[in-house]
Amino acid sequence: MLHAIAKGKSTLYRRYLGERDGDELKVYEEDEITSTILGPLDFFPAADVQRFWQLVLRTAGQGKFLPESSVTSVLLETWPRRTVIKDGKSVEPDALVTMHWENGVSRSLLLELKWRAPLSGENQLHRQWLQFLNETERESALHLFIAPEVSAGAQAPNETGGDVWSTPEGSRLVLLPWLKIRTVLGSLSEEKSALGRWATLADQFLERVRISRYGGFNQFSNAISLPDQIPATLFWRPNKFTGWRVTCEPPVLPNSPAGPIFFSQLRVNEP
Repeated sequence: MLHAIAKGKSTLYRRYLGERDGDELKVYEEDEITSTILGPLDFFPAADVQRFWQLVLRTAGQGKFLPESSVTSVLLETWPRRTVIKDGKSVEPDALVTMHWENGVSRSLLLELKWRAPLSGENQLHRQWLQFLNETERESALHLFIAPEVSAGAQAPNETGGDVWSTPEGSRLVLLPWLKIRTVLGSLSEEKSALGRWATLADQFLERVRISRYGGFNQFSNAISLPDQIPATLFWRPNKFTGWRVTCEPPVLPNSPAGPIFFSQLRVNEP
């Protein structure tokens, strides 16, 4: 399907933009996108899957979560279901990625993907973290929330039950806008490999469903000091554009940028 969409031989992707043919009572958008984007990873060598998720986690400041040594096995389970003994209800995240290393180390990525839909009631993410995973599994797991915008995931620690993802090492809840996934796919698409070809097609699919790749201000220097008192309006005043100089010197740009600053195929760097 990725090939057909990339070559303009299918308009199926339009269903993910809200179009309906009138015959379908329900479109399982999130499930279909999960299968379309992540499903092919089930057929790649473990080393390629490890590298993909390593790059994804680096964009979220979690680059050290997965060991750098070569993984021995990777298991991708889509829509795994476990029944909670206490209330008899089932908990079903979108995917669970489990990785094992030769020295006995294991890591798990619990995935919840959203597409043009809210979370399924309050505490959906709490139930996944606390009731799908057991205490031992949570010690070596991250909970990834992937959506066009991640405000619902950011709100989860403030819901009933509190911030259950907080640890001394940082939060285990990782918020990933789809545009960050595109950043990773864009960097991999340069490779002349099976992983690179998949990344190219997956990136084109996300482009079709209007996930824009925006480079933002990553090239700006972060060594910008602000004054003690900042005016109420920084940029616009009546008949006058004040800009950066209201607060400080303009940001320092690199002498030789690697490419266009705003709209470019970004490379993923360790934070």
